[in-house]
Amino acid sequence: MPTTAVAWAGYAGLAVLIVGWLAVSFSRPSPRREIVEWVAACGLYLALLSLFVSLCMRAQASGSTPALVAFGFLVALFGSGLVVSLVQMLLALRTPGRIPRASATH
Repeated sequence: MPTTAVAWAGYAGLAVLIVGWLAVSFSRPSPRREIVEWVAACGLYLALLSLFVSLCMRAQASGSTPALVAFGFLVALFGSGLVVSLVQMLLALRTPGRIPRASATH
């Protein structure tokens, strides 16, 4: 089975998640840590999104409509989560520590 761009994106998201998780675990709360939290959250959503996109493509290839609907719903759910995390990350980059916001770890 050849490695696709979706798989590479999933592996990259997983790597970002692991590195971010370790960085957040061993650092004190700060504006920089908040940015790392949101980057790690983006990695989580990217990994999950790529998993379900892969399963959705597999369901489409096999012609399974119920699986395609279920995985399509999860693609929409985790895709919107990725968008929200990206926006929150950009807000954390733009205004570090000035405005109290929800944290990615709460």
